[in-house]
Amino acid sequence: MRGVGSRWRSVEYTLMSAGPCAVAVDLSTVGMAQMFFDCLVVRVDVEPGDCPLTAEAARAIRYLCLVSEAAHIVIAGVPHCATAGSGSTPAADPLDVLTQVADTLDVLSDLAERLGRYGERVHLLPFGWKIAWRAEASTRQWNLPSVTVSASGYVDVVPDSIRRSSGSSVPYSYMS
Repeated sequence: MRGVGSRWRSVEYTLMSAGPCAVAVDLSTVGMAQMFFDCLVVRVDVEPGDCPLTAEAARAIRYLCLVSEAAHIVIAGVPHCATAGSGSTPAADPLDVLTQVADTLDVLSDLAERLGRYGERVHLLPFGWKIAWRAEASTRQWNLPSVTVSASGYVDVVPDSIRRSSGSSVPYSYMS
């Protein structure tokens, strides 16, 4: 499991349309902006077999939250789908992909639950949805590390050499 966090003054997203394997949401929220202030946005790449690692991942994300002094944690999770052969083509068996999506959803919900037990304010981006996204950078520059939790539970924290310019804004873009 890998995670990369970035600190933002504000983050706003709007659900646009459901993609394949999209989680169920209250349809009245589609097209409505959701906004968070002073937040840490963490992209979590979930690999097969990561289900038992959520306790370590939660501690690593809490560390990022502490370092960044964030009030909210917004988590965007994606499955790291296995590849066949040379590593350039997706696995041929669609059941494997569905299993990886299901495992990713389990990991993300467990991660949010664990962080919530620690008193963190956590929001999971709805999985599988296309969204419009806008974020405003914090006036303070943050140099947050990326974290990797290995299959043995070892947490590796690697400093991030990319810094955000203060006062810059990221315009609307789409991600799924």
